Amino acid sequence: MQAPTEQQLHEAIACFPLDGEFLDVRPLRRGHIHDTVVSRFRKGDHETQYIHQRMNDAVFPDLDVLMENIHAVSDHMVRKHAAECADEFEPLRLISTGDGARYARTESGAWRTFVFIENTASFDRCAGTEQAFAAARAFGWFQRQLRDLSPDRLGETLPRFFSSTHRFAQFEVARAAASEDRLASAAAEIAFALERREMVSVVDDMLRSGEMPSRVVHGDTKLNNILFCDTTGAAKGIVDLDTCMPGYSLYDFGDLVRFTAATSAEDEREQDRIGTDLGLYRALAEGYLSMASDFLTPREIELMPFAARLVTFTIGLRFLADHLNGDHYFKIERDGHNLDRARVQFGMVRCMEARAIEMAC
Repeated sequence: MQAPTEQQLHEAIACFPLDGEFLDVRPLRRGHIHDTVVSRFRKGDHETQYIHQRMNDAVFPDLDVLMENIHAVSDHMVRKHAAECADEFEPLRLISTGDGARYARTESGAWRTFVFIENTASFDRCAGTEQAFAAARAFGWFQRQLRDLSPDRLGETLPRFFSSTHRFAQFEVARAAASEDRLASAAAEIAFALERREMVSVVDDMLRSGEMPSRVVHGDTKLNNILFCDTTGAAKGIVDLDTCMPGYSLYDFGDLVRFTAATSAEDEREQDRIGTDLGLYRALAEGYLSMASDFLTPREIELMPFAARLVTFTIGLRFLADHLNGDHYFKIERDGHNLDRARVQFGMVRCMEARAIEMAC
């Protein structure tokens, strides 16, 4: 999609009943899926900012389901926040259009609006154990607020998104169709994946049997989806609700470990830099349990280290499958980019396997 013009931005913003005098709008360089801008409105001496996003319907073809999910999550959290009179965390507030719709369709695309959470910043790399604890505590709070929202209320915007069994099947299809050159370049990674075939069905089997409960989860618990207070450094809010769907709670914990406790960049080429920081892992586990221990089952708590390995392995499978398929899904900047990404994930899995006893909760 082409970048929206100034007139198109004004037309989109005008679809939402925002109180006060419009001041300006500026782009926000955040994320790789949607086009995002921030507007300012003034009423008296008070200014309010809003986030406006033109949604990518190539990634999310069913925008109605997507936005009903986001509305259900946002509305539930706002109501609970008001009832509890709490102010430590701030829920993301969705603004409906003037006629009550979840989003607006305009000539330039489909737009949605949220209240901007003021005086906050996000980070791509973890600053240390204190920030890791705060991040995990924030996601634990997020899940805690949603523990009484039935997963039946939400649809699957990305079917089987959380299923490791599905991701392994996709990898096997990619392996069967891959060129000889691609197979040769990834021989060690393919062998690594095949050796761990048995682990992929563990959670899916528990969900089917009811041993592990299905809950509403965030689905993309990267550190940079947490907003931290500019003044105190405390976690203030959670953003990016696109993958809020029925899933399993430990997916969120595992993905947070995968992203936050990594000792290298996601596409690191120097193998000796790849691993999982055990100090950050412990801070993440403690922070998460400080909010989640009262609704997780004992079996879920026991499986937290395994979930970290499983989610990391599953993301590695996705990178490996895309490499074998010819790099059609994830954006690449060089030959072998997705293979490098897979190697990082698998290197983290090796590290977690070697330190399994130390990681036990």
